[in-house]
Amino acid sequence: MTKFIEDKNMKTQLMIELSDKTKKQIVDQLADFRKLYPQFQWGRIEDYNILVHSFGEFSDKKSTIKLLETALYDKNTFYLYSFEVAMTIQNNISIFIDFRREKEIERISESINEVEKFVPRLILAKYKIPSKQQYFVIKKRLSNLEVDISFKVNKLSLFEGEKRVRVFKLL
Repeated sequence: MTKFIEDKNMKTQLMIELSDKTKKQIVDQLADFRKLYPQFQWGRIEDYNILVHSFGEFSDKKSTIKLLETALYDKNTFYLYSFEVAMTIQNNISIFIDFRREKEIERISESINEVEKFVPRLILAKYKIPSKQQYFVIKKRLSNLEVDISFKVNKLSLFEGEKRVRVFKLL
């Protein structure tokens, strides 16, 4: 299977972990679309997490954890609601679910990396750039997809590669 984050074993990342129930909802709601495009490089369901911030390679684990403890000290739990399933095109196409902007996650993001307008995004699949005709067909099908996902976020997890290093609970 494809790993979406290059050198994943070397990166330290703050993530929103999705529950098994939420992952199942996503899989169920996208089942028909996935069947239409088995050639896409679909992400492993167990890797469905939402990236909040990538710290790159770990150089000082203690200072990163201290930074996060301070940044997350007084942050509250919040809910995420799916907004749309969409696609971007760069070196390939990426299919993803965007979630509605949420003030609390924006405050968290801003306190860590000074990004004010953070949009939570779950990358689902990648594929080579299709022909223009195929591209517009995919885009049209995505615009007709209705995905209704919502869940409570009460913790953020720090990962080193695929290993969870620390869990930060929100108030």
